[in-house]
Amino acid sequence: MEIAEEIRGRVTIVSARGRLDGDTSSLFGERLQQLASKPEPRLLIDLSGVSFIASAGLRVVMAALKKVHAAKGDLAVCAVKGPVREVLEVTGFTTLLRVFPERATALKHLSMSEA
Repeated sequence: MEIAEEIRGRVTIVSARGRLDGDTSSLFGERLQQLASKPEPRLLIDLSGVSFIASAGLRVVMAALKKVHAAKGDLAVCAVKGPVREVLEVTGFTTLLRVFPERATALKHLSMSEA
């Protein structure tokens, strides 16, 4: 798994590429937790490069969401493709997370939202 970060205004974009499974989710989760620890974090998780997500991957995203909300921040997910989107839908994560079809729309929302 590859993880990349980019800052756009007040929003930190975390892009993952590869599989988000039991072997790779701990590294991804650690980074999300660090970013979520900032005051009023605004995180965008770009999953366009993720080909597979397991329950361990779902757990790290949920843990980050909880931490971001506790810090009065905001978190969204964007560009989720095929099988990964199906997993998010079947598990009900699309009702818990804001999922945007593309990065630009998510960035606009996160940049303008109140924490």
